[in-house]
Amino acid sequence: MQFTIKVFALSIWHCAFLTACASAPTLPPLSTLAPTAPPPSTAAPFVSAATFPSPTPLATATLRPTPTPTATPEPLLRPLTTGGCCVQPFFSPDGQQVWFIDKPNETSPSGLWGVPLTGGEPQFITEKIGLLSPDGLLMAYPEAGQTYVERVATGERWTVPAAGRAIFFSPDNQQIAWQEASASANFDRRQVTFWVAQADGTNARSVLSVIGGGLAGWMPDNQRLLITGRESYDVEPYLATVHTTDRTLTGLARSLNIRNAVPSPDGSWVAYQINFTGDMARDGLWIAKTDGSAAEKLSVFGAFRWRDESQLLVIPLELGRGGQRILQVEAATARVSVLVPETPNFRIAAGDWNLSTDGNQLVFVNADDRNIWLMNLPNQ
Repeated sequence: MQFTIKVFALSIWHCAFLTACASAPTLPPLSTLAPTAPPPSTAAPFVSAATFPSPTPLATATLRPTPTPTATPEPLLRPLTTGGCCVQPFFSPDGQQVWFIDKPNETSPSGLWGVPLTGGEPQFITEKIGLLSPDGLLMAYPEAGQTYVERVATGERWTVPAAGRAIFFSPDNQQIAWQEASASANFDRRQVTFWVAQADGTNARSVLSVIGGGLAGWMPDNQRLLITGRESYDVEPYLATVHTTDRTLTGLARSLNIRNAVPSPDGSWVAYQINFTGDMARDGLWIAKTDGSAAEKLSVFGAFRWRDESQLLVIPLELGRGGQRILQVEAATARVSVLVPETPNFRIAAGDWNLSTDGNQLVFVNADDRNIWLMNLPNQ
């Protein structure tokens, strides 16, 4: 039987999907970016400025025709679970298992379960559901209005000063970041302050305050945060990186409704969506260089993940097909190719999928049988 499990770290702390098409517009430039100063008691004043790029094309985006089956071999696609189980699959920190949320039956515990990539019986991992650090050694979760970080191996835990809010672990597992919002009910008018601390909760300090927006996560260098926000009520929001020590702000884009920003593994690119602005020239999937020098709208849209430092995978939203396909975008040229053609049994349920760290395997909940399936991706 199936059970509905509410997941704090995965259901409340994260999300993603997309829209649109057309040529790159010129976003309103900004010569000086100085976010509204926060109250003296909570956040340090902002001290630097940023210039936003006009979205000049990196190259002409070209969608190649779907290759024949001989040009792109059929990927290895197989189920890992049975019985219509599970949600939110992801690869274990060591890459040897797929972990997921489940309660197999009335007598089994609900929590995190795992199955080897080679298949086999699912194994119970832990009843705690939270956000794991990249190395899998720490887990963060809320309890009684506090945010706890727990050492998974020993059960030792401590509070961090996020007061029940979601946190992001830095890529090196040494720091945490979170956001604190004012009580304003209007998302676009509330004041948001970004905080960082060591993973043990010490050395907590505010980095920056903005209007609206939020924290997308850490950049791979462990020194910058990826954020959205605006400096006053009469300008459009921006996407930017901010250095946690010297507060240097680098503008990447400016538009309404910037969503789901994700940096490439080496931090040289950011992919993001602009949704529901009413301007078809803006709405869609974008990539930007993180030095602030260029941003470009892609010719495709859909759910996306970075495969490696320079290649973005996109699963386009194409209704009425017998199966889904996977496109691959070369960031430097915006060139689009078909990595996986339309494939039977490849239909993802509710955008529930993840990539392995090396970008060579994809795990997803199958929309047809509700089981977890594994796909080995071709090299290209």
